[in-house]
Amino acid sequence: MISEVNDIVGAIATAVEEQSAATREIAENINQASSGIEEVNRNVSQSSSVADEIARDISDVNQSAEEMADRSGMVKMSAEDLSGLAEELNRMVGRFKV
Repeated sequence: MISEVNDIVGAIATAVEEQSAATREIAENINQASSGIEEVNRNVSQSSSVADEIARDISDVNQSAEEMADRSGMVKMSAEDLSGLAEELNRMVGRFKV
């Protein structure tokens, strides 16, 4: 009888030790998963920051392109005005030829 109780107690002790080992392993796995999730969160945050910066850069490029288009239009108008003045000057000079 005592031998059977000792066997049962031994089996329980072994089961408890195995359960403790499994619990420690689960806790370590959870810790590793948590670390991985933290790293993913950092990477997502960095990616978001980079995406925001790219969006700002694209906006700046777009604004610069619009300004260049406006200035190109002004240069074209000035060139047309200058061409008209050159034609007028040629007509005036043509009247004074001897």
